[in-house]
Amino acid sequence: MIPVLTLSRIYPLFIISVCLVVSAGCLSPGQDDQGQGILVAVTLPPQEEMVREIGDGRVDVLVLVPPGSDPHTYEPSPGLVARASAADLYLTLGSGLFPVEDTLADRLLAMNPDLVVVNTSRDVDYLGTGERRDPHVWLSLKNSRIMAGNTRDALILADPGYEEMYRENADRYIARIDDLDRKISADFLREDPGTILVTHDAWGYFARDYGLSIISIEQEGKEPTAKDLEALITRARAQGVTVVFAEAQENRREAEAIAGEIGGSVVVIDPLAPDYLANMERIATAFAGS
Repeated sequence: MIPVLTLSRIYPLFIISVCLVVSAGCLSPGQDDQGQGILVAVTLPPQEEMVREIGDGRVDVLVLVPPGSDPHTYEPSPGLVARASAADLYLTLGSGLFPVEDTLADRLLAMNPDLVVVNTSRDVDYLGTGERRDPHVWLSLKNSRIMAGNTRDALILADPGYEEMYRENADRYIARIDDLDRKISADFLREDPGTILVTHDAWGYFARDYGLSIISIEQEGKEPTAKDLEALITRARAQGVTVVFAEAQENRREAEAIAGEIGGSVVVIDPLAPDYLANMERIATAFAGS
């Protein structure tokens, strides 16, 4: 005998079905039909802002080299690597730039063969060649414009259902990059924008963008000799340099000693701050004021 569903049994099922349809249609842009977004791993804190702005709540971001760490030497903990292995996407700064990044990419792919690894500095005009390529690609707004486009394309690849949102958000973020780039260009718009004395050789792209001369205490990751320091102090005095820019991740003892020799002061800047655009504006203001 075929069972017969009475109205009292059908009615609750109907209500449940309607509720499911309505709730599925009311998902926020940052959720799919399971209420989940995508997990994106990045190498450095400055990348996080870009991914969040373009992802607009659709993405969770995991930073592998935390603030205050040196990306040249940092080794992430096994727990952090395990968390990153669950990511849908790993947005690298670029193959061959930081050894830790290449090692991480290999480890994560071994743990999760489905992980999509994307070089966000693809099409950037690198300074240096081969193993001597300057890895500090994010310290250029012109580079970051390219990186934002690559980030957008990577998110679309990993999460194609939200392509329109990613494109619109990327356009807005790139417009902010362009506005700041024009502002900084105007700040340095003179025949001789000046000479900047820094402790770490990380500002080549910034100098290229705005026509600055950079004197770096450290060269190619090596500490200066006594002879190097003597020549550097002589040059700084001759060019009227009175500010030494030290990085937040470094010991400032050497910077303070040099500042004393040139009758100047030390100003701390942070190339790894997570509030990327605001930080680039702060640094540019500090450079221009020196």
